[in-house]
Amino acid sequence: MAKNVEDLKNYREALRGEKEALRTDINDIETSNYEVLKQIKEMELQLLEKNRASRGLSSTLLDVKKSLVRFVTEESSLNSEIDLLETEKGRIITTYDEMSHECGDNISNLGATILKIDFIKGELEALTSKIRMTEEKAGEEFRELDSLEEKLSWASKAFTELYNSMKGIEKGLKIKYYTKEQPWNRTTDS
Repeated sequence: MAKNVEDLKNYREALRGEKEALRTDINDIETSNYEVLKQIKEMELQLLEKNRASRGLSSTLLDVKKSLVRFVTEESSLNSEIDLLETEKGRIITTYDEMSHECGDNISNLGATILKIDFIKGELEALTSKIRMTEEKAGEEFRELDSLEEKLSWASKAFTELYNSMKGIEKGLKIKYYTKEQPWNRTTDS
């Protein structure tokens, strides 16, 4: 009987250690998620600025083409300007493609983070199951494990909410990504 009590105390201490390790992992994941979301926001702002600049350059290009029709005598100098604008437009499109690729990578990283959260949730469920078995064996001597089970249950619910939130963010990002204007859908006037 005393050995069982000592084993249960040791097991409880091991569970506390695992709980602290899980708490540290959760904090690390939350920090990583915050950084990824921050980077995504920055990239979205950059993407909006580049799209605005691209539209401005396309508008300028159209104006230049119209003035070419009216000012045939200035054709050579305007052709040079058009070449410059085309080069800038190509640079902006290349930058846009690179940013789209980075956004895709970030979405992939976000998916991997969600999988890690799922794994942690599974681990928490396994721990909850182990605690229930221990409570059945220990009986009334370890009533304080009830509060630990409540905390683990709360943590499991919190992870489920975090997982659902991350799924919502992932869905929102996918919707934003696939509804943005893609370079191959753009029409250019030449």
